[in-house]
Amino acid sequence: MFVDSHAHLDKDISSTNINNIVKNSNKNNVSSILSINTKISEFDKLYKLIKNYNSIWCSVGEHPCNIRKDFIPSKDLILSKINKKVIGIGETGIDLYYSKNNIDFQIESLMNHIDASIESNLPIIIHMRDSENELMEILCKENHKNKLKLVMHCFLGSKELLNKCLDQDFYISISGIVTFKKSFDLQNLIKDIPLNRLLIETDSPFLSPVPYRGKQNEPSYIIHTADYISSILGIDISIIANTTSDNFYNLFSKAKKYEKIHYES
Repeated sequence: MFVDSHAHLDKDISSTNINNIVKNSNKNNVSSILSINTKISEFDKLYKLIKNYNSIWCSVGEHPCNIRKDFIPSKDLILSKINKKVIGIGETGIDLYYSKNNIDFQIESLMNHIDASIESNLPIIIHMRDSENELMEILCKENHKNKLKLVMHCFLGSKELLNKCLDQDFYISISGIVTFKKSFDLQNLIKDIPLNRLLIETDSPFLSPVPYRGKQNEPSYIIHTADYISSILGIDISIIANTTSDNFYNLFSKAKKYEKIHYES
């Protein structure tokens, strides 16, 4: 069985197709999905969408690109949204792709998410773009003070960054980007990720893997990412499926394990 450790089922393009997404997931042996919250103001919409599916979970958090001077979610706001379906905090992090002007506000938000993660004992989901030095300085410092349960979402970093993350015992999540023809660096790094630290994700409806690149992504396509990784490592895809699923439940320990996704009225 496969687990999609990072999807966005509440995006309009996906939310209207939830029944087919679940049907296709079961057909491709995807037994669980973690749907990621990126706007706390839209958390209730996400929760309502997934609450009756036994093996679809969610997180609570605010994407760093949404952070601004007049909106920095507090630890208490994040904690107030936690319910039986919430198994993680985030996604949060630092994104300096568009501008560095609000980095101080992003850092404050990140720290509030870290505090919420520690207090709730729920893992934190980290987004990073053009911010390796700034982000790792904070994460390493905080991990030294309080051992963090943490996954680096959609990892695209250097060998140096990978080593830093592994030294901190962080989990590494690989998306369909690894199947892209020009993803040489990421493909070369796969063999350096210990299997017991590896997660796989779709980031759907974005980043569809080959052979669906350019089309809407969905959790059932996780099989193509797993298959590509298994070919690089020269191991059976069942090992990738079982190991990454075990890793998911080890990290997101609040999640219950089911054989398939079904609707519970």
